[in-house]
Amino acid sequence: MIKLLDAPTSTGEVSVTMRRSDGAVGYLKGEVLQTMVDARGRNLAAHVDAAVDVLLQEAASRILVLGFGGGAASTLLHQAGASVVSVDRDPCAKPLAELFFRAPPCLEVVVSDAAAYVARAMAASFDGMFIDFQESSATPEAYLSASFWRAVSRVLKPGCMMVVNLTDWLYEGRDWADFRRALGQGGFDAVALSHEYGDGNRILVSSTLSQSVSELVS
Repeated sequence: MIKLLDAPTSTGEVSVTMRRSDGAVGYLKGEVLQTMVDARGRNLAAHVDAAVDVLLQEAASRILVLGFGGGAASTLLHQAGASVVSVDRDPCAKPLAELFFRAPPCLEVVVSDAAAYVARAMAASFDGMFIDFQESSATPEAYLSASFWRAVSRVLKPGCMMVVNLTDWLYEGRDWADFRRALGQGGFDAVALSHEYGDGNRILVSSTLSQSVSELVS
């Protein structure tokens, strides 16, 4: 890998690298890969494609992305015609996504902690959500907090879908039971879990209504 750039931030170092073999470009936070695109800017993370597909199947038109990273998910949703608001706590995320990952400059990216954003956001202001802000093996505190999931539920319109990227660290780790408990206490009682996509990621799909969503991730 060729390192193209290092950007120190208050929450850890962000790096952009290029793979020698094919020119694929990666966005890393603390050495953890968050986004990978090919030399033409096309997404290479299968779980991101799957999450986007679920939200588009549900005809979500105003979508909140918590964890912008290199902007792959937000870009795909925007290209499909959705109105997207993205949140990332690193101020460098948006300019790096535009410079290296071909994210459109028109994307709205709010610099904020994800939990703080949903706590103050207007109720029922989104009809879809993608959550992907685990940056290390440590589970984000918000993921284990019922109050965070209640805030997420409040921000979503009734019955709309939320998709969470689950890393192997969480799914196979000691916090899995606590995560599931917090999710349930936050009001998400219908859950489907995908297979593993070959990059250590699964997607969890949930809604605030008691309805089957298993067909979305089969």
